[in-house]
Amino acid sequence: MKLNYRDKVLLGVGLAIFILIIGFIFLIKPKNEEIKEDEKALTAAQEEQADLEARIAKIEPLKTSIDDVYNETSKLTADFVPMSDVNESQKLDQYMQHLAEEAGVRIDELNVSYPKEKELGYYYLEYEDLVSDMRNSADLNGGYAEAYDETFAEQNALSERNVETLIQTQYGIKVTGTREAVWNYMKAVQELKKTLLINEVDIEDYSFGADRQEEEQQNPENPEEPTATDENGEPTDTGTEAEAGAEAEAGTPTDTPEPTPAPAEVTIDDAGTSSVQIVISLYSVYDMQKPNTDE
Repeated sequence: MKLNYRDKVLLGVGLAIFILIIGFIFLIKPKNEEIKEDEKALTAAQEEQADLEARIAKIEPLKTSIDDVYNETSKLTADFVPMSDVNESQKLDQYMQHLAEEAGVRIDELNVSYPKEKELGYYYLEYEDLVSDMRNSADLNGGYAEAYDETFAEQNALSERNVETLIQTQYGIKVTGTREAVWNYMKAVQELKKTLLINEVDIEDYSFGADRQEEEQQNPENPEEPTATDENGEPTDTGTEAEAGAEAEAGTPTDTPEPTPAPAEVTIDDAGTSSVQIVISLYSVYDMQKPNTDE
């Protein structure tokens, strides 16, 4: 069969169309779908990138906020007594010792408690309402209730507050000193500007020797103690000498070893002085550790 020119042209066009269709089905269409999938993946990646950039942009302000909280907390805890200065009795004594030396009082006794948790309540006048039933019966217009709420506003507000728990260490001492020296010691404690309270001050002689001096002036002569004698009228050993003799008879050495040198103490004249028992509570907290915001 012989094809003319027209048939050849039609056949060529048909073959071209067939080739295009086959190429579209097997080559162009899969590639187009692949491009569409890649475009979706690109869009998702761009959205994720935008989200990560937004988060990164928030990191620096967050770091600044964390550092600000730490710095503010450090300012608040700076008022408390450092735990490192009171967690051992020896350290606490060293922390407070210089106050006694500078004020001129002598520490005769020392008692230090171990640090423990303590709820630090609020100070306020606590009233007991004993006539509430009668007041409520007479309160027709609400005036008594309003006056009651106004009077007890501070007590009610503070009693409803949460009480914080702190670390308390008690420092109890018995000192001897003049009135001025004792006052100077308590003033020095106050000027430490730390969270502490003087809980107890017990003065044995409120006159600080004035009454004792007046009594001595009124009775200048003190009778001597009578000397004990034996059956023959000879003086007998008493007190320390008798005890020393008894120790010698029992074979106990009477030589006393020399004491170990003690730290330097405040030496004062007992005239015009009094012994004073003072109990001080020192409050501490654990400092917040610095957050690692540099990494």
